[in-house]
Amino acid sequence: MNNKHGGTIYAIARQMGIKPSELLDFSASINPLGFSPRVKRALRGHDDAILHYPDQEAHDFIRELAGYHRLSAANIIAGNGSTELIFLLPRVVKTKKVLLVVPTFSEYESSIRKAGGKVFYFRTTEEEQFSIQPQDVLKELQKGYDALYICNPNNPTGVLISKEVLKDIAQSAWQRSTTVIIDETFIDFDESQSLKYETKELENIYILRSMTKFFALPGLRAGYLISAAGNIKKLREQQEPWTMNALAQHAGVESLRDKDYIQRSLHYMKTARHELAAGLQRIFCLKVFASGANYLLIKLLEPAPLSVSGLYNKLLEERIIIRKCNTFQGMGDSFFRIAVRKKSENKMLIGKLRKILEGGKSVNG
Repeated sequence: MNNKHGGTIYAIARQMGIKPSELLDFSASINPLGFSPRVKRALRGHDDAILHYPDQEAHDFIRELAGYHRLSAANIIAGNGSTELIFLLPRVVKTKKVLLVVPTFSEYESSIRKAGGKVFYFRTTEEEQFSIQPQDVLKELQKGYDALYICNPNNPTGVLISKEVLKDIAQSAWQRSTTVIIDETFIDFDESQSLKYETKELENIYILRSMTKFFALPGLRAGYLISAAGNIKKLREQQEPWTMNALAQHAGVESLRDKDYIQRSLHYMKTARHELAAGLQRIFCLKVFASGANYLLIKLLEPAPLSVSGLYNKLLEERIIIRKCNTFQGMGDSFFRIAVRKKSENKMLIGKLRKILEGGKSVNG
């Protein structure tokens, strides 16, 4: 099965004739601590919300977001996951000539093409650890683009661009009337690098955010976008009604209020990601890239005994799913991505990889 997304656990389970619960999914980068305990209580306490239409304006959720981020509610629009907003943006902003920093999430390109836009690529390279060179981006923008898309931290590379670098790029883009769309779906793991406050002074910035990854609510579809009030007003005018369901709104509010859960998640991810990377680096044919998110990009090096596709299939026999990266623009067949999961599960994956790639013996001890 060659999916262009991670998190396709239901389709894979059907194909294998097993229950989704029998699979260990390292392809979807969801907080391994799960959702906040307050979410379960909130869903039980608001089950009567199913009998009514949801709040079309998602008032309480947006108000909670505004307090959480110290922004005005007028700067936020909520949606049915960030994906809804990804597809809404090109229709409203009218992006006809667009520059994508790649490799990156495929739905940007899909949404742009669906709205009649033309896509161009700014390619980052393995030799530069997939980081962007700001002067090269600024030089490319001189050719004239309606919009620039940057994912930060980037999916699938995990590269985190500093706030200062992105602000310089956005300011230069503003002078050229270029819209800058920054996907901060994974920025919750390092909120200090968010460009959310720059939306107050640079009206060309649109920031995509999600409750899926850090807050572990993928099944409820809860996302939002931060931008200047005038931009948000235009987006709301074009947004379909009732896109965010009532239970997602309640879950979003309670997630943001759980400060203990947020701090535990931040601490856990920092230590678990480090331990997982260290364990993988001891397997001789794996190259592990630094990450600012809750996943790791890995390259399978020669003389590995099999390809990434072969590795994927071998792990699937063990009922473990990883994310092949060959569907990402500009990324070859030798890369794959794995989520950071519970520490016991991470250790299990390391053991399976060592057994498959080294016959159970580690070259590096």
